[in-house]
Amino acid sequence: MADRDTDVQAADIEDDGSYQGPGSKKLDQLSRQGSLSVFRDIDMEDLVKDAQEQQLLSEPKERRQEMPLETPRLPVSKSGGLALVTASLALELAGRGHRTMAVSPMYDNFANCSYLSSKTIWLFGWEHEVKYFHMWQPLEVEGTKGVDYIFVDHPCYHRPGGLYYNAQEGVEYADNLFRFALFTLAALEAPCCCAPGGAAYGEKVMFIANDWQSALLPVYLTHRMRPMHRFHQSRCIFIVHNFGYQGIYPCNKLVPNPEGTLPIIIKNVDIDDFGLNDTGAYEHMIYQYPPWERSYHGDDGNVWNLTKGAVMTCDRLLTVSEGYAEEMKTSEGGFRLDELVKQKEFFLSGILNGIDVVTWNPRTDPYLAMQYDFDSMPAGKAACKRQLQEKVGLHVDDNKVLVSFVGRLTTQKGVDIILEATEWMMEDTGNNVTGNIQVLMMGNGDEIYVQGMQDMSRRYPGRFVGISFDPAVEHVMYAGSDFLLMPSRYEPCGLPQMCAQRYGTIPIVTLCGGLKDSVVVEPPEESTGFGILPLEFGKFKEVVYRACDTYFHYPDIFEAMQSRGFVTDFSWCVRIDQYEKNIDWTLNDPPYVR
Repeated sequence: MADRDTDVQAADIEDDGSYQGPGSKKLDQLSRQGSLSVFRDIDMEDLVKDAQEQQLLSEPKERRQEMPLETPRLPVSKSGGLALVTASLALELAGRGHRTMAVSPMYDNFANCSYLSSKTIWLFGWEHEVKYFHMWQPLEVEGTKGVDYIFVDHPCYHRPGGLYYNAQEGVEYADNLFRFALFTLAALEAPCCCAPGGAAYGEKVMFIANDWQSALLPVYLTHRMRPMHRFHQSRCIFIVHNFGYQGIYPCNKLVPNPEGTLPIIIKNVDIDDFGLNDTGAYEHMIYQYPPWERSYHGDDGNVWNLTKGAVMTCDRLLTVSEGYAEEMKTSEGGFRLDELVKQKEFFLSGILNGIDVVTWNPRTDPYLAMQYDFDSMPAGKAACKRQLQEKVGLHVDDNKVLVSFVGRLTTQKGVDIILEATEWMMEDTGNNVTGNIQVLMMGNGDEIYVQGMQDMSRRYPGRFVGISFDPAVEHVMYAGSDFLLMPSRYEPCGLPQMCAQRYGTIPIVTLCGGLKDSVVVEPPEESTGFGILPLEFGKFKEVVYRACDTYFHYPDIFEAMQSRGFVTDFSWCVRIDQYEKNIDWTLNDPPYVR
């Protein structure tokens, strides 16, 4: 990588790692949900192979320029499963012939990157220099199709802990509002000030922004760029991957009173700090909590809600399943923004994510004791079940039904219900089902659930195992399990239930969001899994019992469900067709805010 100077004139790095622009004040953190999960690398070679396998022969009539905006969703760093989704989307669009640039903060000194250009950006009362680094990822060794990865470099992105939170303390970085406002402004400038291959993208592009970290992009496009007569032919699609994470920051803050009485309320961040000064931008971004939800006496309830700004200003709103698009319009799934989503219903669509069908392929998976296809599935799964039992420490027993879970250990994922039901699953009451169940739980997350898994492992050795996430075990788990548990309280899309079906493992899921879009539960002759509705303890036990009873006493029905899931197409091919339609519609429409 080219040598680079990481010093920014008159800039300071605080002891806690937060960046302070010259003359700026440290931002207060407002307690909120953050996108916190396990970090692991993406295998770029697998993504490229997947894009090649699913590429259509026909090329689009016009070679458009797309810019998926990513934060930790790229080939070198990520947080959570949606990283795979966004990286795959960029490659798939490139495979269709679109010139595609994926933009991300430069969280580390990534290899194989070259310095491209610099830009000075005014934000939070000062000028900040960002540097752009480039990596070209071709789809083919000697082909012309590929993705321009652009990394935005600034000292505020280099942190020893997580991508947007302090892993040791488990709290969000105090300057995240500054970090991601700077990133979105830098990303907006990238198509003009970066010229990968000697040619800039220019001001006629389609911006694709993902989740709260890049939610300010449509706001800046609407209220900063277009008034300056820039990017008039560009549009922005905003994709919601999880509406529960909105990027909420306080407008005001409390500071100590020198007289020792009640703290003083002062302004924390104003609209001018964003480099915006019109009333429309303020109204689009501000959210006011009702009086009963305010934090202190004198609190006016006003916060900056980045996702609200994106919903109000983007040209089209997408999310990761049709079911979740419907849930976003409800008070339960809209997280206070449901009425705004309803107002934009005409411009709202849900597109179910695809999975990497090269990486998740039992026919070629190198982690499996026996690779298998449709015809050899019974023998292959039996071999992989024994492999899984041996690998994680379960009793090797072909006569037990093996039920697994993989995911973040949080309440959202229903981990509490699984742990609560464990004693019931382990107890033999003479019904030839309970007492004959093995449970594997794998993941990282809340300490209370980590301890819960450890307690159950000690209580039921060889019958219950709880382990930290292991990507190699994940492959064997999909192949060797009989059922996959996903009792999520809400699930925008979900990928494990698709991977499981591809390996012949039957999912047991809550009928919500993307789970009900990807698992067929009725009619019975078409079913590929079992559905829980409503999600409560008694219903969970009822459905798990019915699934395990089917395994033990109705093998023909069980094997038919396995077979239907095994041949279901979860690839990106159909999904990219839908994305291209939405891109066409968006480019042909005038800007949503005019």
